[in-house]
Amino acid sequence: MTPVADTRPLRHWLHSAGGPHLVICCAEHDDPSAWSRSVVGPGSEHAVVQLATCVSQAPPAALLELVAGGAAGITVALDGCAEPGEAEDVVARAGAFLRALGRPENVVSDRAAPVERRRRVAWPILGENAVPVSRRALFGRPDGLQLVEPSENPTDRTVAVLRELADVDGPWTELDALPTGVPRFTASRCAGSGACVRICPEDALTLTRTVLAEASGDQGAMAQFQLSFEASRCTGCGQCLQICPESALQRSGEQVWSSLLAGTSVGLRVGLIRRCARCGTGHGRSGDLCAVCAFRAGNPFGSAIPPGFAALSGRSS
Repeated sequence: MTPVADTRPLRHWLHSAGGPHLVICCAEHDDPSAWSRSVVGPGSEHAVVQLATCVSQAPPAALLELVAGGAAGITVALDGCAEPGEAEDVVARAGAFLRALGRPENVVSDRAAPVERRRRVAWPILGENAVPVSRRALFGRPDGLQLVEPSENPTDRTVAVLRELADVDGPWTELDALPTGVPRFTASRCAGSGACVRICPEDALTLTRTVLAEASGDQGAMAQFQLSFEASRCTGCGQCLQICPESALQRSGEQVWSSLLAGTSVGLRVGLIRRCARCGTGHGRSGDLCAVCAFRAGNPFGSAIPPGFAALSGRSS
């Protein structure tokens, strides 16, 4: 797994550093000291930072977090990057967010190696966990920043830093022209099986049930279900679409940033649910059988795989 770029130590340093311009080098850069010799000196407004990963593997949110933390600007040094094309895409996405928010475009990339100067001394190179510590921090005095651990979910992380950069409570519609990559779903035929909820690796889907009537005699229990979707947690993997036994969950376009930043859970479907007379699984179909048992009852000698089972077998292989 690619390590998550943790900008918290750098942000604590930036809090009292006077707004320097940062030069970001990838983990694989063979000579970040060349940038240090070129741009850093006494009274310099620059600092050189070497990440623990390649910029191409870092989310745009990591660069935005440094801007939010007080960096006057960021130059990503691509002369030592193993994947300069992908790294430029990361820089471009970060710049697009800043432009949409009306901020100066102060995140750029540079493919050219720095010109060597007479001064041969390389100034210290900062890292994600190698930053200067103030006397205040040495004596255990907090700087007042309350920074949470960055989310491994890239959309969640981007939403958090965009809220910080926007510095307003909404409606954030200026961001809606930018793609999110997060699907919008409909589930008008959902029968409440919960298969999509169980398979979602990010817990973006939830199913709640409220009992309306307990079972009595030959009358099965009746309940109401609600399927909800927390879009900011979705990574668009599509596993929920593959496993739905009713093929009820469908894509219907793409979420917009203003909706993601609002953070409201989307209700996809409310319906009635009952227990399958054969297997006991909850379902919202007409009749007493769930989709799988209804298929088996209609195809007792068939060799076809019941709905939803193909996705499950492919996932376990």
